[in-house]
Amino acid sequence: MKFKWGFGREEQEFEVPDHLWLGTLEVSPPPPLENLELEIGEALSNPLASPPLSELLVPGDRVLVIAPDHHRLWLQVHKWMPKIISELNRGGIADKDITILIATGTHHKPDYSQLRKLLGEVVLKRVKVVVHDPHDRAQLMYLGKSQAGTPIWLNRQVFIADKIILTGGIVSHAFAGYGGGRKSIVPGIAGMKTILANHRLALSKVPGGGIDERAQPGVISGNPVSEDMLDIASRVNPTFLVNFVVSESGEFLKVFAGHWISAHLEGCDYVSRTFKVPLEEKADIVLASRGGYPMDLTFYQAFQSNANAQAALRENGILIMVGKCSEGLGPYEFHRWFDLGSPETIEKKLRENFTVPGFVVYRAALLAEKVRRLMLVSGLEGDVVKRIGIVPHSTIGSALKEARSILPQGRILLMPHASQTIPYLENPKPPRASPQRKTTHL
Repeated sequence: MKFKWGFGREEQEFEVPDHLWLGTLEVSPPPPLENLELEIGEALSNPLASPPLSELLVPGDRVLVIAPDHHRLWLQVHKWMPKIISELNRGGIADKDITILIATGTHHKPDYSQLRKLLGEVVLKRVKVVVHDPHDRAQLMYLGKSQAGTPIWLNRQVFIADKIILTGGIVSHAFAGYGGGRKSIVPGIAGMKTILANHRLALSKVPGGGIDERAQPGVISGNPVSEDMLDIASRVNPTFLVNFVVSESGEFLKVFAGHWISAHLEGCDYVSRTFKVPLEEKADIVLASRGGYPMDLTFYQAFQSNANAQAALRENGILIMVGKCSEGLGPYEFHRWFDLGSPETIEKKLRENFTVPGFVVYRAALLAEKVRRLMLVSGLEGDVVKRIGIVPHSTIGSALKEARSILPQGRILLMPHASQTIPYLENPKPPRASPQRKTTHL
């Protein structure tokens, strides 16, 4: 059987023998919203656990709208930000009193062309736009420490504003449970010290213990990272939230608006229900992708779906991740962590000096040890990913050929949109005997 998958802005064709094809696991999402502007208006007028946005405003209020950055182009901010601004106008807020704060988190600052693509020319001309820089102390104010001991440095714009609106998208997140909601604050507009201390909570409290078992996709309650984010966000008491659920093909599925906690939790529940897919049998070989551009720009993005893919894989199976990584590994910092090689060495350095790139590489190195073989089909230089045990490939076909040389009778499961496909076993079949194994050497 032949398939064609997105690979960056291109496509790759590959073939899976019919007798080995276990199936293609993907969500059948609900129909997309027919009229996004109408749905936003309805959500703003009938919000969850909150009065309508217009009733929360007083003419003359300085309103801060926290918006996703250029690494979230799939949220198509330019399509819905004008509607939010119009609603603020309807509540008596003039354009001069509106500021959009771009929540970059740890990402590099966008240039003007990237901002224009993100927000649209009209929005850029109408209201003030500030780009957050987590390294710029002049932008930050200190609030003390969170209950978990995280030092709280946040962009000072939140203290200038009378009202704060959170915007963004709700998706499954690798170690914070879900995106959206409180993540607009941390990591969105937090200082680097705050972000790193918060993300460090994903590590087990016991040295050598790997990652905290609660810091997982789909887990909010008891998740140390998420609960710390929630604690810090509560210090600025956001006024309102507007979050979206978007399919990987770019279609808007749902709008959630209202109280910044309640509306977000409703959205998380919707994502959980909508993107769960029953799985009768785990596969020997799982081939997983995020669907191409703009979901696979970097190594970090390409690996965001690894937890969902791993959930569909049998013990000692082979996992093939697919992502063009057209923007490479990410910041130069990534290279240093790949050079460390083993998960044990990476973890030791992380506990001494935690960084986000280090944690991303650490999770990938742990995964490479856990499965029989971990492969990455990308445009990256192979020598880099080999250092942490990942087998590089430039085509899906060559990766499948190697996987079949190891497991000639291995059943193959395809996950073309793995970050939005949450597998769960339904009426699981009794375990099968492992397929014939052919030993190969890297």
